[in-house]
Amino acid sequence: MPRPPRRLLRRLTMDVTPLRDSGPFRDVFVARTVSVFGIGMLAVAVPVQVYALTGSTAHVGAVSAAEGFALLAGFLWGGVLADRSDRRRLMLRARTAAGVGFVLLALNAFLPSPSVAAIYVLAAWDGLATGVSVTALLAATPALVAPDKLVAAGALNALTVRLGSMASPALGGVVSAFGVGWNYAAAAAGTLGTIGLLTRLPVLRPDAATQEPGEEPAHPLRAVGDGFRFVASHRVVGSLMLLGLLFMVAGGIPVLMPAFAARALDGGPTTVGLLFAAPACGAVLASLTSGWAGTFRAPGLALLAASVTGFALLACLGLARHAALAVAILFAYGFAQSVEEILRYGLIQSHTPDSHLGRVNALWAAQETGGGAVGSLGAGALGRYLAPGAVIVLFGTVSAALALALALTLTGLRTATLRPEPEPG
Repeated sequence: MPRPPRRLLRRLTMDVTPLRDSGPFRDVFVARTVSVFGIGMLAVAVPVQVYALTGSTAHVGAVSAAEGFALLAGFLWGGVLADRSDRRRLMLRARTAAGVGFVLLALNAFLPSPSVAAIYVLAAWDGLATGVSVTALLAATPALVAPDKLVAAGALNALTVRLGSMASPALGGVVSAFGVGWNYAAAAAGTLGTIGLLTRLPVLRPDAATQEPGEEPAHPLRAVGDGFRFVASHRVVGSLMLLGLLFMVAGGIPVLMPAFAARALDGGPTTVGLLFAAPACGAVLASLTSGWAGTFRAPGLALLAASVTGFALLACLGLARHAALAVAILFAYGFAQSVEEILRYGLIQSHTPDSHLGRVNALWAAQETGGGAVGSLGAGALGRYLAPGAVIVLFGTVSAALALALALTLTGLRTATLRPEPEPG
């Protein structure tokens, strides 16, 4: 049998060049992977411990909300700091703070009578530190890899997030069976262990910190506002953020899965589990076969096509009446969504000047994190009046139509490349 051409295999295989060629990127990649697993283990341990101590779902929801709001605040604050100071030092401080928080959570868990108030404070503390750390990691990446390898770096990061979101809760659940204190201890050990990697990074001072050393820094809120103005005025970055609003809406679909499985698919908990796992599996496959993404001549057009396709698949999902078909559709949706995410990462990093990378990445991370909450509120509200399948069809159809309208009107995004020309004016 004839062998497939090597060039074709390279295009269908994940590009790991950034890991092979850049030692600093490898260090950041490992630190980010550990951070993702730390977040996953915290997401399991905190609700388990709070419910065991209080027996109250209200307390579980409140502590999760405190952690979530702190994470969003960490993104925004970290974005300002990442555009003002050495990103290497910022990562070291944030990861150290997160590790200390895990240590204190572990010590509290091993007490005869753990403090619920301490869990609230430390969960928020770790959320804040993680938000700052993640933003600094994202802002530092473009300085660690070649410009034509940003999409490959994005695919590697996306793979880490997807695998972490699949494996870390399961790992956290297994460790928690021996006591949540060991869960926190494992997260602390991993987090503090990355500090040695981050110390090997070069100085990563942003352009804004060296251009005008005598100028008084703007107020943090004004700096965040400047980030918003940059996004709103940039034809590519602004278009990507606008498109991200549609994915915020789609982020509410998971809350409908239990009802959809029971009422439309005649399934139980196993079906629900498969429905939740299918998009992540599709996303992993997209990352593993993303070698073509970095060489695509029209990444903006491909991103728009993936977005429209993904939303159309959601509309089809609402019409499915067999579990196997629904799982297959969600697998394809996860694939399309991951392609969009990988290309969006590359375009955002390549079109954002170094002086704004921290704030733009912070806004993107906040949008990604808060999107699920916003979409969940809308999906839950509509679910009171419509069947879950009808809500999914409505969300998918409207999002697909809006994405298609954006594809037809956003000329700057359609023609965007990974080697951008300077913005006029």
